[in-house]
Amino acid sequence: MNASHMSHFILLVVVIILNVLGHVFLKAGMNKIGGISPAQLLSDFTKVFSTPFIILGLLSYALSVAMYMVVLSRAYLSYAYPLLTGLAYALIILISWQIFREPFSTIKWIGIFLILLGVILVGK
Repeated sequence: MNASHMSHFILLVVVIILNVLGHVFLKAGMNKIGGISPAQLLSDFTKVFSTPFIILGLLSYALSVAMYMVVLSRAYLSYAYPLLTGLAYALIILISWQIFREPFSTIKWIGIFLILLGVILVGK
């Protein structure tokens, strides 16, 4: 991997981390709020969007998008997007299992392996 590709990859790792943090913070915030409907999202707008974890989640997403724009200005979309989505998806599954105690199974391990294998193949 040459220096240019390495810098793209490092930037993309930052994007992935910010993207995953966005999901994790939003989930943590919604766990505090509880289940809501689309109508409640609008009627309780201030309550939802003033929750610290929700704010952190939205900020993480905004930074993720900004950094992704930098990545896209330098790297192929066909390289960046599969890497972003594949690695973020695998990390979300693992973090959901560890932090939120969501169910995890052998099938999910196999799925993560296949996702990572796909990411490696697409990145070549």
